[in-house]
Amino acid sequence: MRRALYLPILLAALHLSGCAAVTAVSAVPGVLFETVGSQFGSDEESFPRNIEPTAAAVQKSLHSMSLDADVLEVQANGYGMSFGNEKLKGKISLEKMTPKLTTMRIKVHSKIREASIERAIIDSVRANLAHMSSRRHFVLKGYAHLRSKPDVHTARLGWYRQKAELDAHRNGKSDWLRLKLPSGKMAYLKSDPLALASK
Repeated sequence: MRRALYLPILLAALHLSGCAAVTAVSAVPGVLFETVGSQFGSDEESFPRNIEPTAAAVQKSLHSMSLDADVLEVQANGYGMSFGNEKLKGKISLEKMTPKLTTMRIKVHSKIREASIERAIIDSVRANLAHMSSRRHFVLKGYAHLRSKPDVHTARLGWYRQKAELDAHRNGKSDWLRLKLPSGKMAYLKSDPLALASK
């Protein structure tokens, strides 16, 4: 009976965002707080492998599920990736903890968090790593550079898959597009004015 009294609070909190949701649910006992928190969380796993073959294993796993990595971002201590299709969107970060230890964090969502898909991807990465050569790395064939500014001579922030349907927007009247990276930073890519005229 007591738990039922908290249900209206829980349902109302799901319609809020950010701090408002956290504040509203903070009065609910632990089990219900964890239920709401899981909608905003992510899954995590550490692998006893170097970050380069781990990135290759992630690429292979996503491709096997028709969820190719659309963006690969170079981050301070690893990589960030984004992927998706018409039903799902996801982000993965790989952090180099030591030369032989990599931590992977993943979040997949549709209208809600898809925790089972996160776990399926992690399990696939683990299986691929079991027979992955230590010399393997993320294959960049079919990818093009992402720049820090709309200029080919500026710093490279990562790569994007050229056949991907990206959420990119034209930068003024130029043939450069702006794209949000997995970290939230902005990057620029040189567009094909005909192929991306609607962006």
